Amino acid sequence: MRHARQRAVFVAPAAVGDSSTAGGVGAADVERTKVLLDREGYKVLDIRAPGEFESSRITKPARCSTNIPWQEGPAFAAKVTAAFPGKGTKLLINSTSGGADADAAVGALVEAGYTSVVKMEGGYEAYDRVWSPSGKRRPPAGRWVSTGKEALKSGLNIPGVAESYDEGGNLVAARWAKGLDKGQELPK
Repeated sequence: MRHARQRAVFVAPAAVGDSSTAGGVGAADVERTKVLLDREGYKVLDIRAPGEFESSRITKPARCSTNIPWQEGPAFAAKVTAAFPGKGTKLLINSTSGGADADAAVGALVEAGYTSVVKMEGGYEAYDRVWSPSGKRRPPAGRWVSTGKEALKSGLNIPGVAESYDEGGNLVAARWAKGLDKGQELPK
């Protein structure tokens, strides 16, 4: 009796939570992506071109991003298998926009035997709008959010410090530059 070879279809595991299953592809939005990276041990498989990867990538947690550009055919799966030999490795697929190339990469990896493959919805473009490369949440667009430490960091709230910046930290030279004689005070 011959057994027909079954094609693997990936269904997102329950642990992915907010993910959806469309066309056999597990997907996670950028909020869930952060949880997968920080708490669930997923590694980023960045399938963008090397130039895009070098100019901007997800760097936190450290050493979690590997760049293997997407290409049709068995060479892609072979390169991923060389980088991640364990078929149970949790992989988060990151493309530029989370489109057809990410879907194809997930399909190729599932067919190669990987069991935990999740596509990042919206790709790097969506991730970058919400999170910085270091993993900190970005403030809303067009809005500056004060941390309350800016003045302390700059020293501008300490008398005499702001004007000394002009002369490299020398307050006497700063007063001289303003045309004040010895003993004269700076105007308040």
